[in-house]
Amino acid sequence: MSNIQPKVLVIGASGALGKAVCDVFSARHWNVVRGLRTPDGQPDSVYVDLEDEHSVAEAMAEADIVVNTVPLNYTAERIALTTGAKLLSLAITEMSAQQGLRNQHLNASGTVVLNAGLAPGITNLVVRDLLSFDRYWKGRITIAVPLPWNGYRGTEGIRMVHANFTTSGRHGAYSGSHDAVVISFPEPIGDTECIGWSERNDGWVQRLAAGRMVRAYCYIDNRRLNSWIVRLNKRDILGRLPLWPFLRFQRRFETPTQEPVSIWVSLKTPDFEHSRIITCSGWYLGSAKAAEVMAAQLLNSEHLAGRGCLDANEAFTLADIAGPLQESGIVVHDHIPEIGIHRAVPAYAGRPAAGWAPGLGERDRWSGTDNTR
Repeated sequence: MSNIQPKVLVIGASGALGKAVCDVFSARHWNVVRGLRTPDGQPDSVYVDLEDEHSVAEAMAEADIVVNTVPLNYTAERIALTTGAKLLSLAITEMSAQQGLRNQHLNASGTVVLNAGLAPGITNLVVRDLLSFDRYWKGRITIAVPLPWNGYRGTEGIRMVHANFTTSGRHGAYSGSHDAVVISFPEPIGDTECIGWSERNDGWVQRLAAGRMVRAYCYIDNRRLNSWIVRLNKRDILGRLPLWPFLRFQRRFETPTQEPVSIWVSLKTPDFEHSRIITCSGWYLGSAKAAEVMAAQLLNSEHLAGRGCLDANEAFTLADIAGPLQESGIVVHDHIPEIGIHRAVPAYAGRPAAGWAPGLGERDRWSGTDNTR
């Protein structure tokens, strides 16, 4: 980073993720401007309300780059695309909505990088790297992510968790419960029961998958609570839970927490299996650090100007940013043989999703063959 501090506008700076982003960018010597619906009078705060497009455009015009953490109607993303700005979106949204945004702005003057966090984000770069081994498109992609219950978590994150736990099965096909497996992670996490996660989004790697099978799983980083969620899933109760019990688990801290995070990404074919483990400290902190590394790359890459709407793996490669990621504490480890899925939990309710076919294992199917209802 040069001595001239680039200015970054953080939209949603009062939220859990937004605060983590502000802290990380400030520590890395960015000039951080906090976009708030109600500015607090500090010189680094500015009025930004996503329901007031003029306020968004005005604040965005004064920044070198924008980081948006609020999943609301793609207001900030649309303004960035039409005004020539550069924006990183950490707001996790439906793949169908992301595709709609792409289609509406095919010839945009700005650049928006979607899924620019840890997962989705770094996971997408790892998947792209692994796919270089699968020349014949026979592989199955598997991603397993933690849900941060021991550390910092905000309202929007909890709402997203609830929404994914209580949606129907893969691509709209009915399922009474999510798939379940046991995955061996490095210590201190160890063997952990995981359940299907946001099946309709295929781990946010649908465009990369290109017809390959995809499985996405999650686990809660509190063993007692994770065991409870797994039992509810087996009994077909999880999908019927209301939101309010989840909201009772909100926790706020003065600074982002540093709970251990391990994300497993695998590519398996009939001939081989390659996998990576992404490790860092703190889910929100790791997402913010990933965004900072990508922001520096985006800011200093002229070839990324005016590129329209991109996914993280279309804007960057793992080779480009592996060094800066490691410096920030996000490490991508090579395959370790003892890590991975070693036992499928047999309980599975409901009928298989449309397009299901036996192949590399039970309940596998080719991604992209289902029709959304």
